[in-house]
Amino acid sequence: MSSRGSGLQSKKAILIICDGMGDRPQKDFGNRTPLEAAYTPHLDRLAKNGWTGLMDPVSPGTPPGSDVAHFSLFGYDPYKYYTGRGGLEAAGAGIQLAPTDVAFRCNFSTVDDNFTVSDRRAGRIKDGTADLAKALNGMRLETVRDLTVEFVQTVEHRGVLVLRGSRLSRHVSDVDPHQLGVRVLESKPLENSPEAARTTNALNEFTRRSYEVLKNHPVNIERIRVGEKPANIILARGAGTFPQITPLSRLYGVRTACIAVVALVRGICKIAGMDVIDVEGATGGLNTNFMGKAEAASEALQRYDYVLLHVKATDVAGHDGNFEAKKKAIESIDRMIGRLTQAIDLSQCYVVVTADHTTSVSVRDHSGDPVPILIFGPDVLASDVTRFCERSVAHGNLGRIRGFDITPIVMNYLGKIKKFGY
Repeated sequence: MSSRGSGLQSKKAILIICDGMGDRPQKDFGNRTPLEAAYTPHLDRLAKNGWTGLMDPVSPGTPPGSDVAHFSLFGYDPYKYYTGRGGLEAAGAGIQLAPTDVAFRCNFSTVDDNFTVSDRRAGRIKDGTADLAKALNGMRLETVRDLTVEFVQTVEHRGVLVLRGSRLSRHVSDVDPHQLGVRVLESKPLENSPEAARTTNALNEFTRRSYEVLKNHPVNIERIRVGEKPANIILARGAGTFPQITPLSRLYGVRTACIAVVALVRGICKIAGMDVIDVEGATGGLNTNFMGKAEAASEALQRYDYVLLHVKATDVAGHDGNFEAKKKAIESIDRMIGRLTQAIDLSQCYVVVTADHTTSVSVRDHSGDPVPILIFGPDVLASDVTRFCERSVAHGNLGRIRGFDITPIVMNYLGKIKKFGY
């Protein structure tokens, strides 16, 4: 593989997470996965010359959320440190949470007058969400008057709701039903406590009031006029608080950074002590600036020891059930990796490529299947597999590992792991 020097003085590593890239063989596409169908010469060369195998992000057969999976990929035991998704979304949106605050991951969604959900993403709304969020932020609740409501839009149809105050609990159920054609749920306490009951009262009122505020908002009146779905309600899920973890810099003595757009991933990275690098044109969607991400990553590797590069596009296509879009996203990722590997000194840098979970186009959701992984580097044993895909890497030399193992493996190559014993 060709490379050119970039002035690196010590070994570095980059972890490329292709969100939801794993898949299952699809009967209508020759029993191939999108990764098998895609043209991926750069990934294939890395796989042939590096370690390859399968990875269970959390444990075999367990469908992980992206939040739990990323905790695991960074080396944090999610069963010990995970405190709900909402706190991570808030951190990613730059919101400071007090220990008593509870945050929720939210969608701008579309419902009818009976609160039946017709689109959980309001047609993947991209414009006007700042105005809609402004109308909700600071809402005064009648049922729980001593709380402060903060609502912030993040990327496209996504947002974060924070309930600020005392005597709150993250142990409450979602109002988002996670499916279409059914009514919005009423949040219920998941523990027998006054705090949980108080939190559900606040969340249920906010949900009802969000519809009242948004249904006749000028943004939605215009969307209806031009034939688009109105973003007329906020559906919240994943109640969470701020987790307490030790940053990677302190655990391993490394300088770390991330390139990510999705608030969840940015939040986990910030909590893990990573500097967040913004890339112009990066959207978190299928139209993201792949090459801009590659350039930003190569520049970051000149200043940092360990860099995360996250791409959301494959997960978006998987949730949409769109095989061809997922295949094209994978091919864009391959070209991005080609640009990156031409810009860095591969004799001094480890390149890890994997997914945080499988998002099969047939299931349209996360599943508990293992995902492919490759680890390429200057002194890594070559696997000699011919393709980077689920089928080929199953015969690779890395075997089957846990997501929890990746960061220690990388840190070992960087010489950051102390000997265990004498």
